[in-house]
Amino acid sequence: MRKAFTLIELLVVIAIIAILAAMLFPVYAQAKNAAKKTTDLSNTKQVMLSALMYNNDYDDKFVMLRNSRPNWGCGGAAVVDCEQVNSGHNMLAPYVKSRDIWKSPQDTLQRNDCPSTGPNTPGGAVSYVFTYFHPDARSGGTTGRFAAFGVAGWSSVSTVTGLPLSTSSDSLNSSELGAPASTIFMHPLYCTWTYWNGLMQHRNDNRWVIFNAQQMGTTLAISEYPVVDSYAGAWCGPGDAMSVGAFNGVVNYAFADGHAKGMKRTQVADIQWATDFAGAYANNRKNLMHFDERFH
Repeated sequence: MRKAFTLIELLVVIAIIAILAAMLFPVYAQAKNAAKKTTDLSNTKQVMLSALMYNNDYDDKFVMLRNSRPNWGCGGAAVVDCEQVNSGHNMLAPYVKSRDIWKSPQDTLQRNDCPSTGPNTPGGAVSYVFTYFHPDARSGGTTGRFAAFGVAGWSSVSTVTGLPLSTSSDSLNSSELGAPASTIFMHPLYCTWTYWNGLMQHRNDNRWVIFNAQQMGTTLAISEYPVVDSYAGAWCGPGDAMSVGAFNGVVNYAFADGHAKGMKRTQVADIQWATDFAGAYANNRKNLMHFDERFH
């Protein structure tokens, strides 16, 4: 007598396999995400250490977000190694031997280098940016760049006059940070116009990268990955977009003393900084991106 599976037995086996697959796929996805998060944290740590080495070589001054007169379009020259702007990642190049650590393993945004007006060769992605400092932030006022309370300066000159722009400022030095171990210096920002041959992006108002509108109920924010916000026309065209890098709600931050760790964005600052800036400043509300330790 020949033996064979019955149709019911075959269906039972298929059902068991399907159940096991449904159980294992989420576990595999979680393991893959955990590996990406670990690599991202390692990248963050390595870039921050390179920033500290730069700091030691430049009279205790932190690296800047930008320090140059723009060379948009590279003057028609070959763009393979052209730097259209001398951005922070370019300044740290002698200390970072591999450009690969500037790209987060989950940053999938396509970079755009204005193909209609300039060289469409953005090069490698830059997923990590520095917090922006401007002297206006020292006053606690509500005009100017009062919310540029980070660490890295931004300096540029007019392409027309050749004179420094009013938005220019120098970076802070280590002695101006009272609590470097709790002062965030760098955070992930996936943006279609952050790339090696272009420029490092920053926000004139640091609160945009602190708060998440979906979590905090405020529009003064950029969504966190995998949600990507459209910034159509902000740089090149309809494809412009931006997102704060996160792993299941956890963002990897680098601190001014050199260490890096993952935190939820709600741990960075009190929501009052978004709803009542003057009140938050007066009442010393928590803000780990602020250079002044009284907010820590």
